[in-house]
Amino acid sequence: MRVFHNCVKYINNYLPLTNHWLILAASIPVALSTGTLFVYSVYGTQVADKCQLDAAEAANLNISATLGNSLGGIISGFLTDTYGTQLPILISCFALSLGYKWVHWQYEAGPDSQDWQLLSAMFLIGVGSVAGYFSAIKAVTVNFPNFKATAQSITVASFAISSLLFLFVSTTFFEGNVGGFLEFMSYACGLLVFIGFIFIRVDGHIEHENLDGHLDHLESGVEEEQEPPEPTEATELLSDLVNDDPNHIDKLKTMNLKDTLSHKIFWFHYLILAIVQGLGQMYIYTIGFIVKAVHYYYKNEVHDSAMPSLQSLQALHVSIIAIASFLGRLSSGPTSDFLVNKLHSQRHWVLILGMSLMLLGHSMNIVNLSTVSLDIHGANIYLSVISTVIGYSYGISFTSYPAIVSDIFNMRNYSLIWGITCSAATIGLTIMTKVFGHIYDENSTTWDDVLKDYVRAKGSGCYSETFEITSGLCVLVIVLILWYIHHRSKV
Repeated sequence: MRVFHNCVKYINNYLPLTNHWLILAASIPVALSTGTLFVYSVYGTQVADKCQLDAAEAANLNISATLGNSLGGIISGFLTDTYGTQLPILISCFALSLGYKWVHWQYEAGPDSQDWQLLSAMFLIGVGSVAGYFSAIKAVTVNFPNFKATAQSITVASFAISSLLFLFVSTTFFEGNVGGFLEFMSYACGLLVFIGFIFIRVDGHIEHENLDGHLDHLESGVEEEQEPPEPTEATELLSDLVNDDPNHIDKLKTMNLKDTLSHKIFWFHYLILAIVQGLGQMYIYTIGFIVKAVHYYYKNEVHDSAMPSLQSLQALHVSIIAIASFLGRLSSGPTSDFLVNKLHSQRHWVLILGMSLMLLGHSMNIVNLSTVSLDIHGANIYLSVISTVIGYSYGISFTSYPAIVSDIFNMRNYSLIWGITCSAATIGLTIMTKVFGHIYDENSTTWDDVLKDYVRAKGSGCYSETFEITSGLCVLVIVLILWYIHHRSKV
């Protein structure tokens, strides 16, 4: 790995100069490209149909991408902290380009495609979707010490809006041409990430001959002049980070990775993030089923004549959630920095705001929709408000966490710690979707002679019990965060 690192350092001699503004700007195309993992919904069903995959085999493609995302986050976090940002970004560039091109080849092969090749391609896309993204987050954190949350929110928001952008490209320029769209993705993603390779240049700790002594020196508040522009900015940031918050537990900022991962504060935040991501992503992944239950109820029980199609309603809510999440992520950073820089408060108050909105949205889903509206249009407006509130609350809550992690833990291992922390989403999402699915299926008690299947004829009654449980989890998170804020204020 050091050989590749040295090759990258040699190439840097021929690259244009960079600065913190160029790094922030370059993080946007990187985030847009790496966010394409969620564009799978655009081409997934067509790939499954042409390659003659059954439901289980098609689901395995998504699992393979998720596995690549999880493992890639941890590995790329280590590479970013050790060797700097460029090597993981380069890995992301090749992984995304090859991954989408590989899927394109298999799509063109149709029935002659091979499962292991499709799984390998999706695994590469999963790895590529996180390697460059995490490097970009660390780079903007390093280069904007006083406004790191604001800088991070721009990168994270770009990641969130990626699926909508490429959905627009797909429907506008590649109507029905899935093969052409996949080929476009292979070139576009590689090019966008390569922009990051050129400008996002922050060294890892392998560049320092005696890092431990160097960090001790930084923590004493003394700045050290260095000739290369990138290390100087990183050095200044590390100094600022160490002195950023006088209320934090100093020992966490200097702990090695092993001690950090065994510390109760790390596991506290791991638990909180698991619940936060589970609450937000569960709604995102199940909104289609929620709309399906409501649509069936008003179509068959209320006999609403002016009935929009199920697909149009589902697409509407996916778009609402994406836009609301984007706005939440974009506003999270400035709000967080305002709390710290102007009010001298803790970033965790952003979580309180976000989770209060999350509680509102989940509580609204407990209400019986038949008492709210007698037609699908009124019910859809009510659901649209819920999607807006939950989308925004998830965006603002999740985006507060990169800055919280950088405030609390050792910046030497920031990317790896953040990668491990993000793996909490798998636990939270799995548990909450299982709960939703169990309750949803329990309410499939009505037989439809036309569909020849049991259907969810109770409307909102099919899922309201789930949101009673998740509303309780929202309250739990709020109580835990308030306790943590109170505890920190006494340190």
